[in-house]
Amino acid sequence: MALDPGHSRADVGAAAGGLREYQLTLDLAQRVRARLEAAHVRVRLTREDDLPLTALTQPGATAQIQAEQEARIAAAGDARLYVSLHFNGGPANLRGTETYFNPDRAAESFDADHALAAMLQQHVVAALADQLGYLSVDRGVKSDLTAGKPYGHFFSLRGPNPSVLIENLFLSNPGEAALLRDGATLDALADGCAQGILEYLAGLAPVD
Repeated sequence: MALDPGHSRADVGAAAGGLREYQLTLDLAQRVRARLEAAHVRVRLTREDDLPLTALTQPGATAQIQAEQEARIAAAGDARLYVSLHFNGGPANLRGTETYFNPDRAAESFDADHALAAMLQQHVVAALADQLGYLSVDRGVKSDLTAGKPYGHFFSLRGPNPSVLIENLFLSNPGEAALLRDGATLDALADGCAQGILEYLAGLAPVD
């Protein structure tokens, strides 16, 4: 499977209180990978450092974002599923976790992508509650990729395999940003992501 640490040094993503999304996503991806590999799942990261995969000179330019996301899909190779890890940004009062999938990714892809998104969403929210006692707002599984934000990084949900993008908490919310300064929060998020992925993989037919 492939894990995509969202953003890069050229396109930092959300930022608040000294935290940068592109750094947190790589940290989280490495933690999720360790858990999956311990369960004997082969994992590929679409980036292993802070650099973009393309010449991303204008991070807000749609064509450049699309090219970067297409490069991420190519870097994933023949992975059975693709999970893009992000942290959210917006008004300071917003908080919680939400997971997106593309209902039009491919013919008959709706059920698989929705199932993967639902499993990640459920396990991440549960891990935050069980491990931290933090009752994260469950913002649910969403398929409207234009609601409240540009299409942007949802280009990554156009690949050939089941794909989701999870927004783990809001960096723009002071309380959630404070939580994300603690490694225990990233561990809880990693546990939730890994558990959701493992549940999904358990339902797939074995590979010869």
